[in-house]
Amino acid sequence: MKVGIVGFGTIGFEVGKRIDQGVEDFSLIGISSRTKINVLKKISSFKIKPEVFSLEDLCKKSDVIIDCAPKDAFKEILQNCLKNQKKIITISGSGILQNFKTVLSANQFNTQVILASGAILGLDGLRAASEGKIFSVKMITKKPPNALKFSKYVIENKISLAKLSKSKMIFKGSATEGAKAFPANVNVAAAVGLAGIGPDKTNLEIWADPKLSRNTHKVVVKSDSADFEIKIKNVQSKENPGTGKITALSVIACLRGRVSSLKTGT
Repeated sequence: MKVGIVGFGTIGFEVGKRIDQGVEDFSLIGISSRTKINVLKKISSFKIKPEVFSLEDLCKKSDVIIDCAPKDAFKEILQNCLKNQKKIITISGSGILQNFKTVLSANQFNTQVILASGAILGLDGLRAASEGKIFSVKMITKKPPNALKFSKYVIENKISLAKLSKSKMIFKGSATEGAKAFPANVNVAAAVGLAGIGPDKTNLEIWADPKLSRNTHKVVVKSDSADFEIKIKNVQSKENPGTGKITALSVIACLRGRVSSLKTGT
């Protein structure tokens, strides 16, 4: 199956590298990125060099598109995938929320939008619980200050994170509001909202904690079928402290699940 990657930053590069190293039944045939020179540098060590295409040409030539681009590019990527009837795997929960009606029309184009689990666990449990009645979902995200200091919300609200000596809550609201305020940092909140009670009803807190060296997420769910808590401490990517290493791996796992004889989870 021919794979195209859109966006070749920290996550896109790691996904591409893994496919190049060998993911059975998949081959990386192309990349679309705003920075062609950087792409060419990064793929210099690849065994099989993918081509660099425009987004439109990549969608035409690929069987599946992996979206690793910034949230603002999601709408254009989605439209091209629908037009060419290509499945899209994305990590952009924020992008899905902002283009929800278009996402729901994917079946009319004989295709599918797949949200990889990214930096969070337990989405299968949330989806199962949503078949019954979920009473509440609360998510608490804590990150080192350096993972949040360049966030648009932090800058616009003049929140100082430079000399924190203890944990500080910098946001409280719904997952929908959090995804808008921190589009590059809390895709996990959007994913939790979409899998469970809905993003508008999912409560979210974001904390900056100077004592942390890892990004942490805790999800507390109460439902008529089960009460459960999910906690994950992600190892940060060296290139981007706001991104956990497991995010790219979740995309690879998602790819394997498309063709595997045995599928685990819902």
